Amino acid sequence: MSTATVARDTVLATPELLEHILAQLPLHALLLRVPLVCRLWHATTRAPALQCALFFLPDPDPPSSSSASSEFSSSSAPAPAPAPVPNPLLAALFPPFFASPPPPDRYTWPTAHALMAMPAARTPAAFARADASWRGMLVARPPVRALRVVQRVHARGGDFARSATVEFRGAGRGEGEGEGEGGELRMGALYDLAAGGVKRAGSAFCVTWHAGEGEGRECDVTLETVDTMQFVDGRAGPLTEAFYGHGEGPRVKFAEWVCVLREP
Repeated sequence: MSTATVARDTVLATPELLEHILAQLPLHALLLRVPLVCRLWHATTRAPALQCALFFLPDPDPPSSSSASSEFSSSSAPAPAPAPVPNPLLAALFPPFFASPPPPDRYTWPTAHALMAMPAARTPAAFARADASWRGMLVARPPVRALRVVQRVHARGGDFARSATVEFRGAGRGEGEGEGEGGELRMGALYDLAAGGVKRAGSAFCVTWHAGEGEGRECDVTLETVDTMQFVDGRAGPLTEAFYGHGEGPRVKFAEWVCVLREP
């Protein structure tokens, strides 16, 4: 056995060195291919640094949102929160959730058909699994800590709306753990909330990612759903069972319904 072969095998058998090597791989390869190589490689992907790279854990040392020195900064006013950067792997697999800018009005919002046409849904059996890895991935970095959910109904008597803000304050989790009420918004919870709003024909949803420059921003992301009960849009249609939400998402405590537009 050559010296080069021995050196290579030694490096690949050393977890710390292997971890640094694997961290250079594309996300999809690190998530789907590396764990299948051998038990050592599978175990190495569970290292905190790689779980962070895969968006299963938040960055332990997030970048500062302000570069101003303490000489010019106020000691009493917190720095504006940085804008969340969407998970690139999820953005490629779930494009309706990561459109930038979002669709301009409810008539162009994604419907049930958009969910069923996503790249992630091309293999329904794997997509619909309750323990699918995508469900536990963070939707963005830094993690989304507050999600505003707005439900709208467009009916014959007028337009009605109600809203709620869901805050995520629990401890972070790793791959394979639940995505409900924890410290960060994960894709499973966001998907389930959206899918629950488009089960009827004539319904649609929109996800808006908010910029980080505004101080006092109440939420990082807004999810809006609309249920149009006056007519059935030709693009819309109910979800098939395979695309229903399968997780225990966050409990949403909505305010009362409010009439926002009364029709004569």
